Parts: sequence; C-alpha cells; structure tokens
Amino acid sequence: MAYDVIVLGSGPGGYPAAIRASQLGFKVAIIEKESLGGGCLNWGCIPTKALIKSAQVFEYINHSEDYGIKVQGAEVDFGGMVKRSRDVAAGMSKGIQFLLKKNRIDQLPRPKLQPKDLEYSR
Repeated sequence: MAYDVIVLGSGPGGYPAAIRASQLGFKVAIIEKESLGGGCLNWGCIPTKALIKSAQVFEYINHSEDYGIKVQGAEVDFGGMVKRSRDVAAGMSKGIQFLLKKNRIDQLPRPKLQPKDLEYSR
C-alpha cells in the first residue's frame, strides 16, 4: 500500500501529526515500535504522574484530620499503585488507538528495513 505520509512514533508529537495529516486529506500510516503513545505515555510521564497522584492521595489521608476527617489504618499498596498507573497508561493508549482508527490512519508493524529498501518521491 502507498502512503502520502508515514509517521515514525506515536508519542505526543507523532499521533497528533498523523491525525492532522489525515484531516488534510493525506493517506497516513504510523509506525510505533512498542505501544501506542510511545515512551511518554507508557513508561515515562503518564505512569509517573499516576504514581505521584497516588502518593498525594495518601498524603491527604495522613493529614485528613486537618479537614475534620478521621481515618485510621491507611496503608500503601505499592502493587496496587503500580497497577493503577499501568491501567491509566493502557486506557490512554487505547484512546490513541481509537483516534487513529477514527481518522483512518493505518498502524504498521515496525519494519526491519535498510536505507536501500526505502523509496520516496516528492
């Protein structure tokens, strides 16, 4: 299949670029070596922010009496915190998958190409 635009990477720059190109009428494909959303969404920014939010909630609970609320026996469940962070990332990745489908963008597997294998035109 021939494409007008092939975007390498589906992170915070890649998937919006692919969507915009499709909206402008180009036949678009996106290549991602791992999970949709790239490193930021799946392993960096988003999971980290989800873990930080869990820590904030625990901090609120530990100072709940400042707000007139008594809580006893609060414990940290690191496994649960990590699961939540992974679930948040997975949900966002599925959201990107939906956007790509909605905008008729093909997701291609990561090719094993050499520069001599590529053909392009202007």
